[in-house]
Amino acid sequence: MAVSILARAGVDDENISSRNHGNVPEARIRPGVATALILFHASVVLAPWTFTWAGFFTACALVLLTGPIGIGLGYHRLLCHRSFATASWLRYLFALLGVLACQRGPLAWSALHRLHHRDSDTDDDPHMSGRGFLWAHILWAVSDQVAGRVTKERIRKLTADLHREPVLRFLERNFFALNALFALGLFLLGWLLDGFQLAASLVVWGFFVRIIYTWHVTLLVNSVSHRWGYRNYASPDNSRNCWWVALLTFGEGWHNNHHHRPRCAAHGHRWFELDLTYRAIRLLEWTGLAHGVVRPGKRLVFNRLESAGEMINGVPLAVRARWRWRPRNDPAAQT
Repeated sequence: MAVSILARAGVDDENISSRNHGNVPEARIRPGVATALILFHASVVLAPWTFTWAGFFTACALVLLTGPIGIGLGYHRLLCHRSFATASWLRYLFALLGVLACQRGPLAWSALHRLHHRDSDTDDDPHMSGRGFLWAHILWAVSDQVAGRVTKERIRKLTADLHREPVLRFLERNFFALNALFALGLFLLGWLLDGFQLAASLVVWGFFVRIIYTWHVTLLVNSVSHRWGYRNYASPDNSRNCWWVALLTFGEGWHNNHHHRPRCAAHGHRWFELDLTYRAIRLLEWTGLAHGVVRPGKRLVFNRLESAGEMINGVPLAVRARWRWRPRNDPAAQT
C-alpha cells in the first residue's frame, strides 16, 4: 500500500509562491524505490569495517568519472542541453559513465531535467522547491506523482532527439544490469588482487559509498540552488547561484546562470565563478575531441535545432516555458 508522504506545504518564498497554482495532489511513496534507496544508504554503515586505501581511492576516482564527467558533462551538458558535440564513441562513453552514477538512464534523466526547465518551480516541476527542502532534495525521487508524470511515452516524447540513437536506448534499457555488472566486476577485481577483504572494500566504497555521495551532491543543485544563494539574472523561477554547491559539482551550482542560458556550455558567467566542467569542455575542444561549443556572450542562431536557446523571437526561454509555447516537434525546446 502506498504511504502518504506529503500534503501540499505552504510556500515561504515570494518568487516560488507566485508560480504555484494550488492544484497539487497528495504525493505517495513508491515502496519499491524507497526500499532500494534505504538499502543503498544502509550499506554505508559497512564503510568503516571495509575501509582500505585502495577502496577509498577507487571511490574518489569513480566519483570524478561518474559525477562531474558522467552526469555534469555527459548527461547534462552534452546529451540533455546539447551545449557541445563530440565524436560518437566519446559521446557514448560519457553516457555510460553517467549510467554508472546510478541516477537513471540517459533518456529518463534528460526527460526529467527538460521537464524541470520547462516547468521550473511550478507545480509541474518534478523538483518543485516550494514544497520544501526535503522534497526538492530527495522525496520527489520516491514519489508516485513524479513517476506518473515521467512515463515511457512521455520520456520518448521529451527526448525524441536522443531516442533516435540506438546506443542511448540500449543504455536506458540495461541501466540496472550495467550497474549490477559493474558492482560484480569490482568484487571480482578485488578478489583476484587480494581476496575477500579488498573485494568487499571495492564494492562498499567504489560502488555504494561513491553512489550515495554522488547522488546527494547532484541533488544539492535541486534543493540548495533553488533556495539559497545570489542571482545574476532575473528569472521567473527561484534558481540561485551557490558557490559551495558549484565547487562540489564542478560548476553545476551556478544554477541561476544556467537557467538564464540553458544551452550555454559555461555555467560560470563572472570571473570568480569557477566552472571546471566548462574548462574540461574547452580542453576537449582544444584537443579536437569536442566541437560546436555554445559559448557565453555569443548570439545563438535561432533555427529549429537551436530553439533550446535563451530567446526565441525576443521571448526569454523561462517566460516561454511558463506560457507553454514551444516550437513544433522539438523536444529540446524544453532544455
